[in-house]
Amino acid sequence: MSGAGPEHPVVVDPGSSRFLSLPEGVTLSESEGVSPGVTYARGFLAAGVAARIKESGRKDLGVVAVSPQHRADAVGAAVFTTNSFAAAPVVVTRKETSMAGLTAVVMNSGNANACTGEAGLATARIMQNTTAQSLGLPANKVAVASTGIIGVPLKGAVVARGIREAAAALSPHGGQDFAECIVTTDRFAKACAFDVTTVDGVVRLGACAKGAGMISPGMATMLCLATTDAALAPSVAKSLLMREVGRTFNRISVDGQMSTNDCVFFMANGASNVRLSSTGVNQLGEALRALLLRLALMMVADGEGATKVVHLLVRGARSDEDARVVARAVADSTLVKTAMYGGDPNWGRILSSAGAALPQRTFPAVSLDIGDVRLVRNAGAVDLSREERERLHEVMRSSEVDIVLDLQSGVAISEIYFSDLGHEYVTINAEYHT
Repeated sequence: MSGAGPEHPVVVDPGSSRFLSLPEGVTLSESEGVSPGVTYARGFLAAGVAARIKESGRKDLGVVAVSPQHRADAVGAAVFTTNSFAAAPVVVTRKETSMAGLTAVVMNSGNANACTGEAGLATARIMQNTTAQSLGLPANKVAVASTGIIGVPLKGAVVARGIREAAAALSPHGGQDFAECIVTTDRFAKACAFDVTTVDGVVRLGACAKGAGMISPGMATMLCLATTDAALAPSVAKSLLMREVGRTFNRISVDGQMSTNDCVFFMANGASNVRLSSTGVNQLGEALRALLLRLALMMVADGEGATKVVHLLVRGARSDEDARVVARAVADSTLVKTAMYGGDPNWGRILSSAGAALPQRTFPAVSLDIGDVRLVRNAGAVDLSREERERLHEVMRSSEVDIVLDLQSGVAISEIYFSDLGHEYVTINAEYHT
């Protein structure tokens, strides 16, 4: 379908997407549709290499680091998966990396290093220590992340050799290579870069992410790294990231499956010489939200065979938790998602999913709209005119679909973006093994 995956509006022309708008003072920086990603912010270096973790021989390991002259001002923040079987790199980074002084991140794809026991922890520490030694840094200033197949040992010697190669290749132009080295089933690399005009001066934001399946974030997403050349205190970086992840990555779903390896990193280095006032911090936060939302929507658009992105707004709920639970239940419903894939406005599946999420309740005044067409009023079907049916048909054929479910029982709201689900998802996940 036109507009799917790498052809989706949020990927090729974000200004045309109804789901994304840039705050005042924020401009997109891309040359011919290619984003510099994490190295757009000044004072960051990156590289991506083929370490032979993947049998395909494609790039599979990368390093991002603050350039030596800006390391004194380097700060960072991170959020991680809430999965009880968190991968070894998540465990090591969460316990042993000092985010306040985060200066480098090493990531690999092709192997998640998850459920690999003490050997996996040792390999994660090899990645951390080798990166630190290669860059002349303390080990606790390096974060580690991995993605790929679960339960397969990751060879320390292989990643160490790749890290030394990547460290030697670090460049202010290496953002695209880094973005490419972290993908797995993604149809395209995901990166974004902004200029942000604040009251204190112009700063830059850059980021890249990977993710197409196993997406149902809890405090993070698959893998993401965002960078800025603004000067930030560690507490500010942490506050911004926690808030904006909650408003972006934690509001998407592809298949309702939370990864063992989810993590989002945010690094700042002060290379712009712009120190932000409280107003400037707020402006940067709005820009960071737009940046992360674009990446999140790219993941949903990629969605392992997805053909459309659906935005669901649940309103009129009795509590915030009710609204959140209903939104997540609808977004994760395979019946709803397959109906979206088939272009079928099957509102019964939506109400059924919502009702199952809030059992033993009554919603006699519930209404449901798809696009600008009301399909349900007072818990019953609306008799559509020919014009309304034609409009609904066009909405369901588009790559972006809006759904509004009003429970009419309170004032709480929640929103979520999710993909449809088709044949290709089954094919990819039946055949995927690194």
